[in-house]
Amino acid sequence: MDYKPENDFYGNAPQKPFTEKNDYSQPAQRYVPQQQAFTPQPSNQPFEPPVPPQNFNPEKPLLRTEPQQSQPADPAAAQTPQNETFDPVRHTAVYQNGAFVTPEQPQFPPNAYSQPQYPPQNYYPQPQQNVYAQQQNVYAQPKPPKQKSNKGLIAVIIVLSVLLAGSLGGILVYVLHNGSQQAAKNDEPVNGFHEFTMPDNGNGGGLFRQETTAPVVNDQSDYSDKIIPDYSGMKLEKKPSDADTSSSYNSEYAFKSVSESVAGIMCYSDKDKTSLKSQGSGIIISQGGYLITNAHVVGNSKTAYAINVITSDGKEYSAGVVGFDSRTDLAVLKMDGAEGLKPAAFGDSGELTLGEDIIIVGNPGGISYQNSMTKGVVSALDRDASSKSIVKFIQTDAAINPGNSGGPAVNMYGQVIGVASSKIAGTAYEGMGFCIPSDTVKEIVDSLIRNGYVAGRVKIGITGTAIDLETATYNNIPQGIYVDEVDKNGPCGDTKLAQGDIVTGLDGEKITTFSEIYNVLEKHKDGDKVTLKYYQASTGEEVEEEITLAADK
Repeated sequence: MDYKPENDFYGNAPQKPFTEKNDYSQPAQRYVPQQQAFTPQPSNQPFEPPVPPQNFNPEKPLLRTEPQQSQPADPAAAQTPQNETFDPVRHTAVYQNGAFVTPEQPQFPPNAYSQPQYPPQNYYPQPQQNVYAQQQNVYAQPKPPKQKSNKGLIAVIIVLSVLLAGSLGGILVYVLHNGSQQAAKNDEPVNGFHEFTMPDNGNGGGLFRQETTAPVVNDQSDYSDKIIPDYSGMKLEKKPSDADTSSSYNSEYAFKSVSESVAGIMCYSDKDKTSLKSQGSGIIISQGGYLITNAHVVGNSKTAYAINVITSDGKEYSAGVVGFDSRTDLAVLKMDGAEGLKPAAFGDSGELTLGEDIIIVGNPGGISYQNSMTKGVVSALDRDASSKSIVKFIQTDAAINPGNSGGPAVNMYGQVIGVASSKIAGTAYEGMGFCIPSDTVKEIVDSLIRNGYVAGRVKIGITGTAIDLETATYNNIPQGIYVDEVDKNGPCGDTKLAQGDIVTGLDGEKITTFSEIYNVLEKHKDGDKVTLKYYQASTGEEVEEEITLAADK
């Protein structure tokens, strides 16, 4: 029989033909069937097959038995040749004249009483199966009787396992749901809209603490005294005259034009600047070190973080917050001791068209990936993309990742036409990023530099978190603005409004998001009186009180 690799067991090398365990230093004992011994026939006589015993069953192979110790009829046959071989495929062989020969006729089934083959001791091949099987355990001891199956016990175990898994699953869902609610309060805004910072450690990112000053971590980062009352304002340039004819305007040209004006922003939660809390990007707008970023990057505060700014050439500066505006997610910083910086050129976002190419430049993933560029198109204009902002956003499919916040969106002419702010971060979404248009940026930044705040704004004086419909339904509370803190010196300081209450209405309008509050406040000025409606947590009742709006400085 020819050796074929496919006959091996799972790639093992073929075994030697059953000679490995034999010790031919001693004469091999002759194999004698249990019922009948066999004496080789003379070579000149025809072959006569032995008669099987009456109780022989060809379907049941014989078990191995120890060879009998009786002397063979032919003493010469007791000597086994030293060059003995055995072909396990051929199950019939005749010992003639001191050698094994295979008769042409007849061939017998494997289970018949063929002539003795003098196989190596302990070899008893299983008929027609596993020719190259291991020598040991081919004819093992009889199989033990099958034990009775405990199907009832197995069924009970399965039921108990299912009940246990269900209980654990319920506990897990409860924990995850409550964890998600806490995350929604501390980090994730509603509707899957996410404002990025890196890292946010559970408190930054989308946390939108409005209207009042955040806890003071570093009062030296309040640069309100760095305002420029006579600031002439940012300039928005038109597209170049050869925009439609020149082929030199592309993403490479745009990146080279703006890259030196993009900086990295590092925010620390301690004065020693050892605990990094937030990272973002910024756009330099003056040679003396004024730059723009997102308000959420600096914690919607002038004092929440100690801030460093790293320019594209690797230089690092301390910086502070001149002013910020939560409603548009914009802030202005001032770098200490900076001079000779390259300010970015700003274009007019009103000239943008759908499908126009733009790039995003910044630090996705943090300062380690400083000055990275992604490219996309203008997907849509004037999007109401956030429940916390009054901005009409530019939508783009250019990648915006954590750390890009506050970086520039640039057209192919090297002009900044927007500030990267956020994206829809759900796993079911891709390529839905949003930028603040440059015309909105100019309006807000001009006021922040001149005043340290946006002039003409009014506030109600609370810090809170928007409650979405799912959270409200799960907790059996109304949808609205959950009150985290009340400014005692603000418009609500003299009311019964307290932490844990939920603002549900203002000036006759239903309130479920911050953008709805802002839309109401945009219609009023300092000193106007409005009706505040809220759910009182201590009594479970709806309460209405009149408040006097104050300037938001």
